[in-house]
Amino acid sequence: MDNFGFLKVAAAVPHVRVADCDYNTERMAAMAEEAARRGVEIVAFPELGVTAYTCGDLLLQPALLDAADEALARLVRDTRKLPLTMIAGAPLRHAQTLYNCAVVFTQGKVLGVVPKTYIPDYTEFYENRWFASGAGISEETIPVAGQAADFGAGLTFEVNGTEFGVELCEDLWTAVPPSSHMALSGAKAIFNLSASPEAVGKHAYLRSLVEQQSARAMSAYLYCSAGFGESTTDMVFAGNALIAENGTMLGESERFSFDEQLLIREVDIERLQAVRR
Repeated sequence: MDNFGFLKVAAAVPHVRVADCDYNTERMAAMAEEAARRGVEIVAFPELGVTAYTCGDLLLQPALLDAADEALARLVRDTRKLPLTMIAGAPLRHAQTLYNCAVVFTQGKVLGVVPKTYIPDYTEFYENRWFASGAGISEETIPVAGQAADFGAGLTFEVNGTEFGVELCEDLWTAVPPSSHMALSGAKAIFNLSASPEAVGKHAYLRSLVEQQSARAMSAYLYCSAGFGESTTDMVFAGNALIAENGTMLGESERFSFDEQLLIREVDIERLQAVRR
C-alpha cells in the first residue's frame, strides 16, 4: 500500500442544524475538502449527520427522508473530484422499512450502505420508534443518491489496499460487535458513526470500549460522534472523536467544543498485519 504502510484517516465533527439537510451536507463537503487537502484517505462523519440525529418524529416524514436523499446525492456529486473516501450517516428507506445507515462513497460512486444492527430502546433512546435493525441483511441492493448500492450489515470495503468495515453507535456497546466479525473477515480498520449523548462517567467507559475493541480486533478503530447543533431537549452531545490502534489511543477531539473539528491520524496498517500474523 502507499505511504509506507500507513493509512491517513479522519473523524469529522461538523456543525449541524436539525432537519436542515442542505446545510448539513454543505458542512460535510467543506470538511471533506479540508481533509483531502491534508492528505486524508478516509473521512467519517457522525451518525445520521445528513439530517442530524435529534430529529425525533420528523424521521417519520417523507418530506425529510426525500430531502435527505436529495442532499446526499448532491454531496456525492459535489465531492466527486476529491481523492478520498467518505462515510456519511443518513436515514434510508428499503422495502418499505427505514434504516439508520452509513453510506460509503468515493469520487461520485456509492460503494455500499451499512445499516445499524443494534437499535437502542432504553433510557434516553427510542430508535425502535423509527428504525429497523439491519441484522441478517446481506447481498441486497438499496436505492441511494440516485444509484443502486450494495446493502448489508457485514459489508467491508477497500481503500489503497486496506480493507475496512463500518458499524454504528450501539453496535460497539454490545457483547459481540459487528466489527469483531469484520476483523475476522480481514478488515484492519473500523469506522464507527455515532450520536452518543453524555452522562456522568460515560466518557471514560467509551474510551475504554474504543481502546479494547481496537485491541481485540487487532485493528485501527475510529469513533466519530455528534456535536454542536444537535437538539439538547433530551440529550447533550460532546462531539467526541477518538482514534485508536491495537489498544492504544492515538488521538481525541476536544469535548464540548463550539467549533467544528477534524481529528486526523495515520494508522500503521503494516504493523497491524504483522501483529495478526
